[in-house]
Formats: sequence, structure tokens, C-alpha cells
Amino acid sequence: MLGLKRRQSKINKSTEQVRILRSNLEKQLEDNTSHRLMITSPKGRSPHVYVSSHLAVSFAEQGKNVLLVDADIRNPSLHKYFSIPNTKGFIDVVLNGDNLFQVRNHYMKRLSILTAGNLSNPVEELWIRKKVQDAVEAWKDQFDLVLFHAPSYLEFSDAQVLVDQCDGVLLVVQSGKTKLKDTEATKKQIDRSKKPILGVIYQKD
Repeated sequence: MLGLKRRQSKINKSTEQVRILRSNLEKQLEDNTSHRLMITSPKGRSPHVYVSSHLAVSFAEQGKNVLLVDADIRNPSLHKYFSIPNTKGFIDVVLNGDNLFQVRNHYMKRLSILTAGNLSNPVEELWIRKKVQDAVEAWKDQFDLVLFHAPSYLEFSDAQVLVDQCDGVLLVVQSGKTKLKDTEATKKQIDRSKKPILGVIYQKD
């Protein structure tokens, strides 16, 4: 019983932290235009799925039309987190021109989820800047907020291609796992892209 109370307390605390993060982002993105944000980490396998998912839900609950995209196509996780199919998704929209609204999963009111999609497609063909730009450009007229759950920034060029299509970055670092030198290297690379880091989230185990 005591263990259950501790877990519930941890969940409540995490939920409140996500609300604070959302509130801080709203202050930085206070104009009425659509925004596209990328959530990434320096290294490691997608430790930020909780942040991506709960932030998307929090914005949707505030009345924003939100699209959450699993852009970590090498290690997709959103479909597992939300228990939804991953037959078609981001890859299919970018490479094959599939209709976003036929491929997305309507998870809750004002929140759509685009899973990673058909992993049989060559990864290299997806991350051609012009293809990503053409697919993503139209989304800003259809959603108030697009959140990209991106791969780790330093390990592949995927996130470095995607950042050009975003208005800002949220960087997630893990307690006891993320090295300071990797965080600093990520910051330097993001700075070169001339995209602002809108927040750094310190994630405990």
C-alpha cells in the first residue's frame, strides 16, 4: 500500500512538471501562429517518450489542435506507448505522399498521433531535406502545434535534418546517464542550426 502511494505521488509530481513545462512554452510561443517543436536527447535510445506524450496530451487538453509525430523511425516507441497500430505513419507520408488524415491515429479530442510507419522503407531516402520539408510544411495550416518525438541528436543525422523544419527544441537529459560533454555538444550543434532551445528537461529514472 505504501509503495502504491509513492508511485502515485511520483506520477502526480511528473504530471505537474509537464504542466509547468507547457505553461513556460506557452509564454515563449504566445503568438497565434502554428508552431513545430522537436523533443530530443543528446544520446541514448528515446528516453523522452514520456515527455513527448504527456506534453502533447497537456496541450490538447488546453484546446490546441496537436499532432504528435514519431520521427524516431529507427527505434519507434509512440505506438507502443499509446497501444495503437504502426502499419503506416511518418515514413509513408513523407516518402509515398500518403494522406496524413488517413494515416494518423485520432487518440483523443484535439490530439492526433502519427506513428513512425512502414519500417521496410530505406531510412536514408526519408531524411532528404526537401522531402521532409514538403511533407511538413502543410501541417502548420492544419494544426496549432506539431510535436516531433525525435531520435537522439548526436547519434544519427535524422534529428539534424528535422530541426530545420522546427521553431525550437526541447532537450531531455537523463540523471546519471547523459554525459555533460554530450549535452554541450548537442547544444553547440543546435546553436549552429539557429534554432532556440526552449527548455532543458532533467529526467530522473
